[in-house]
Amino acid sequence: MLNMLFSIAVTLLFLSFFASVVLTGYLRNIARANKLLIDIPDKSRKFHFRPTPLIGGLSIHASMLLSTLFMLFLIDYKYDFQFDGLSLSKSSQMESSSQIGYSKKLSIKKENSEEAEDFRLNITQQTDDLRNTPTYDVKLGSRNNDSINISQFSKDIFEVKLPNGQVKIYRATNDGIVELSFSGDEISEPFIIEENSSQFFSFSSFTAAFIIIAILLQLFILYDDAFGIKASKRLVIQSLASFALIYFGEVYIENLQISLLGVNLELGYWGIPFTIFAAVGIINAFNMIDGINGLCAGFALVALGALQVASGFDVANYSLVIAMGSIIGFLFYNLGFLGIKRRVFLGDNGSTFLGFLVAWTCINYSQSSENLIKPVTCLWIVAIPLLDCLGVMIGRIIKGILPFSPGRDHIHHKLQLLTNSSFKTLAGLLIMGVLFAGVGIFIEKSYLSSEISFAIFLILAALFYISSSKISKSQKVISNS
Repeated sequence: MLNMLFSIAVTLLFLSFFASVVLTGYLRNIARANKLLIDIPDKSRKFHFRPTPLIGGLSIHASMLLSTLFMLFLIDYKYDFQFDGLSLSKSSQMESSSQIGYSKKLSIKKENSEEAEDFRLNITQQTDDLRNTPTYDVKLGSRNNDSINISQFSKDIFEVKLPNGQVKIYRATNDGIVELSFSGDEISEPFIIEENSSQFFSFSSFTAAFIIIAILLQLFILYDDAFGIKASKRLVIQSLASFALIYFGEVYIENLQISLLGVNLELGYWGIPFTIFAAVGIINAFNMIDGINGLCAGFALVALGALQVASGFDVANYSLVIAMGSIIGFLFYNLGFLGIKRRVFLGDNGSTFLGFLVAWTCINYSQSSENLIKPVTCLWIVAIPLLDCLGVMIGRIIKGILPFSPGRDHIHHKLQLLTNSSFKTLAGLLIMGVLFAGVGIFIEKSYLSSEISFAIFLILAALFYISSSKISKSQKVISNS
């Protein structure tokens, strides 16, 4: 099974890579022929040698959507579709409604056996008015019209009525689910129930909302690339897009899973503005780090790869695999592997989309019921873009400069002057990004607390700023001499 899943992942990686290469070339030709979305070099900030199309973000996004369609229609696979009612609080939804429809992924297998039968359970929960106990109408799979009814008699005893009218009784134990006789004796071996079977690709209301909102956001920023808009308007649109995803996708940072001075940082509804602030911050961090070829896309690739590792190499989460393949295809153009004359840039629309993708993947993973990753580990995964963004903005505010003003005070600009090489700067920063992400994941997997992880992050962040300040001072000394 794992070999099959890995083969599908590799296939989709190459499929999305080639889709990105083809679409990038196609969109590049359209942009040049119609003189649309072309970045013209100047002597102040844009030091590239020739007019360059800004269609990299479009090609990445388009190849992701195309590859996802191929996955849905060409691969013989099971999908879990889960669309819950709109609510900003999952717990309040469960308490306020007597009927709740949702999908549940389960793998059912016998103990000490590799054989497993996977189902998608479409469950409707309701309350029995006569007995005042919860019952569940369950359909197994997406093609089976038969349903079973489950009644819960106590904390661990369930009665199951099969489609043929037969009634069975089961007990939930630490070893699995055991069938009971009507006298209460165990008459079967334990069946192990595993959630989140890797045979399912999850397609939830969050996924649907993300796709639609990401498209709309990128279309708006395309207008910015073509005609230019104020930074304040971009922030407003990014905030609205994040709020829309919170509302329709029902995901936001409710719990930071960390305590300060003995107080657990459970945010509740305050998590909504905090999530908007965090998402917009990461979006702009990726936008601001896009100063040399390959840097923004490279950090997005590092972040998505780290999320794949941190979540346990869940190859069934093919959305990350598709995104990584699409980014690699773009990098072949952006880094000149297919010829310097064929270079393309991300554009603000591309860096915004990648920041949006990374930010909300981190938020979704850190707040999922499966606890795929701790929130503090997300800081490690986006460390370099985030620290650079905060350092630059704070430095500009101290100097009385607007924080979103253009400038050459980013870490990549400093290292370019120090190394006199864009390639060395790119390689060095990406290696730093991998090291930061690796340290964060190592701390999480070693089961150290979130508080320890956060403390170590603050120490390394301080070292990052001290090193950046020393580089700036040494450059001033050289320029003055």
